[in-house]
Amino acid sequence: MSTQSTARFELRKISSSDWVILDLSLPADHPDRTVACVYEIDDLESDVVWLRDLGLPEHYMSPVEVLDDVIRVSVPSSPSPRRPVPIPHFPPMRRADPIPA
Repeated sequence: MSTQSTARFELRKISSSDWVILDLSLPADHPDRTVACVYEIDDLESDVVWLRDLGLPEHYMSPVEVLDDVIRVSVPSSPSPRRPVPIPHFPPMRRADPIPA
């Protein structure tokens, strides 16, 4: 079977007209590993059954376009998390003069 993959996702052909997109960051037995099932209707039309809610269309021109969209929406929009900036801690200040009553 034919496959196309990136570091995280793989487009795997399972029959002459059926494909799956797998999330390789998850273990093989994880229920969320399969992201979508792609069915080629003809040379210019593919239907998608999403197994994750990514907010993407159900119709594409090719399985590779589906993979491209999955990669596009899965890229984090912010840079990788960093450690927080340390805030120095000082004991409470003592008041020099007593408070008048």
